[in-house]
Amino acid sequence: MVDILKMTNSPRLRLAILYSSVIGCILLALGYATHRVLARMSSQMIDREIDLLSMSMNARLEQRLQVPNRLPTEIDRLIVGFCQIQTPCKTNVQDSMLLQLIREDYHLQLLDLNGNALGAIGEPPGRFPKLSDFSSLHTVKDSQGNPYHLHHTLLKTTQGQNWGYLQVGRSVQQLDRYMMNLHWLIIVGIPVTMLVIGGASWYLAGVAMRPIYASYAQMQRFTADVSHELRTPIAALKAMLEVATHPFNPSDHPETNTQSTFLALQRQTDRMSELVQDLLLLSQFDLAQQHKTTASDQSHPSLYRSICLNEILQDLEEELAPLALKAQVNLTCHTDSSQPLYLAGNPSQLYRAFSNLITNAIQHSDPMGVVQIHLTSRPKSITIAVQDQGIGIADTDIPHLFDRFYRVRQDRSRQTGGVGLGLAIVKAIVQAHGGDIEVKSEVGIGSTFQVRLPLN
Repeated sequence: MVDILKMTNSPRLRLAILYSSVIGCILLALGYATHRVLARMSSQMIDREIDLLSMSMNARLEQRLQVPNRLPTEIDRLIVGFCQIQTPCKTNVQDSMLLQLIREDYHLQLLDLNGNALGAIGEPPGRFPKLSDFSSLHTVKDSQGNPYHLHHTLLKTTQGQNWGYLQVGRSVQQLDRYMMNLHWLIIVGIPVTMLVIGGASWYLAGVAMRPIYASYAQMQRFTADVSHELRTPIAALKAMLEVATHPFNPSDHPETNTQSTFLALQRQTDRMSELVQDLLLLSQFDLAQQHKTTASDQSHPSLYRSICLNEILQDLEEELAPLALKAQVNLTCHTDSSQPLYLAGNPSQLYRAFSNLITNAIQHSDPMGVVQIHLTSRPKSITIAVQDQGIGIADTDIPHLFDRFYRVRQDRSRQTGGVGLGLAIVKAIVQAHGGDIEVKSEVGIGSTFQVRLPLN
């Protein structure tokens, strides 16, 4: 019961129901409009056919009618296949176009001024009940229950007197059958279509909301990680401020205590400042990516210039040599080209990206290990690979390496790394320069981070 209530309240289900309901209403309105248009067009076409046949018969009879309510003596010669009242019909007459129309569900009959049948064409008269109103179009069922549209035309004698009526009919049984099929199609088809659309909407809503759920989960994780990272320095600042503002004991040395407290406050402040700057940098890259431009193009276009990667890597090798020496790691840099390699970019950002990669490689290498930097040139790109012989990375951790605040070691110890933004910043900088980064690693053997940057 609880699962049903949760499903009923789920946005995905509400979105699917709303979408299928809207489509169902549109289909229902479209089906109703189609039914009205088809019915009106068919009725107009039948009425036009009846009018044309009435005009043709009227033109044939108007010079032969002499006495009101009485058929002319030559009616059998005038109209082939005409059957008079109380007279046997001739069934051996040759077919004519008029008789072919009668066989195609048409009906022609002559009535006197009172509506009594005088004769019919191709069939015995009296097929339809007597009518009292001849001023409009009627839909009447014949003796077999077949519906017909009937039209009456007042006939005149040669002296201008009212002679009687010409009754012309057209069967609408086939039209009613078409309309009934259309009704069933609307009645059955629309609910089935709504069910199909509902299922498709359920699936598409899940696909569409999957990034939203992922973004929401990432936002929750991001908020929790930021709160965790800021909570420690804020608590430390608060504790140190309480110590600094606490009355000193005369036996203590206030100058020493004050100096150590200020140094600790400075370290914690630097840590928070670095964290805030990293978050600000990532937010700038995110904003630039939304506008389909690089963060450097948007915020610092003047800093995009031609830079030499050889010089950046040589400077990093010299700068990080003490860190490698302290970790007992051999740091080397190899270039497959004797010529300097240039590309357009932001030197400070690329310097930071490669610095993060090399620092991580040194920190995660075993003592007496080797960290190698390879710079390779291609016709349209430059590849920088940072290879270490460290502990390696598990396959389950590789897809999440570049997530913000993600660290392979979840102990959050400051000795095992920073706050987990380094690789996220590396990926953002590489993508801002139109490149890509990939990782290859084996546990216990080492890892290789490979960056490809375009030369344009």
